[in-house]
Amino acid sequence: MRDLLLGVVTAEVPLTPENVRPGWIAMLVVGLLIVATIFLLRSFVKHSRRAAEPWPGEEDDDASS
Repeated sequence: MRDLLLGVVTAEVPLTPENVRPGWIAMLVVGLLIVATIFLLRSFVKHSRRAAEPWPGEEDDDASS
């Protein structure tokens, strides 16, 4: 079993700049990360706007002072 595993591992072509190139899967992953970032930013902006609004009952405290 050890000889079979050693043969499979050593039979691979070594990575060189000539045989390594970017692939479509990597581009798809980057695209999905960009889409996820856009959704997270939209959610953050939405929640930030809600947090900036006065809370229920907050205006009553200011009026009584």
